[in-house]
Amino acid sequence: LGCMVVETGEPQLENLDVIEAGSGAGRGAMQYTGVRRSAYDAARLHAIAEGIDPNSNGWQEQYFAEEYAGLHDPPEGSLIGWTRVFEDRPSGMDSAVAAAYWTGSAAAAEGYFRPGTPHLERRQAGAQRIWQLLQGGELVLPPAGG
Repeated sequence: LGCMVVETGEPQLENLDVIEAGSGAGRGAMQYTGVRRSAYDAARLHAIAEGIDPNSNGWQEQYFAEEYAGLHDPPEGSLIGWTRVFEDRPSGMDSAVAAAYWTGSAAAAEGYFRPGTPHLERRQAGAQRIWQLLQGGELVLPPAGG
């Protein structure tokens, strides 16, 4: 969640279908670019045609899960290079290590976000802020399966 805050510039994660101002012109909660952006845009247009708000947390979460599962992959192969970054995560990571692990980089072809400019310190600070909100009871995650 901290990385999503940095990706979107939205501390409350309320306006998620944003377009990056700058280099990659990423869009959405995960700031999809390149072939990932093309697939995102197609799914976004489909959602709008179905009367679904692509700016909603629910749609952004659903698209993220579908992209990760390969449901939007083109015939050429995986949009994300299928890294199993979530399934294979090391145990016992604190928020700073987790932010670095999941962010990765485009240059190293590691992580999930794979930004050209990682802004690691900002991502780690965002992750720490979310962790503190969770620990303090100010942010409550939905129950498993809910």
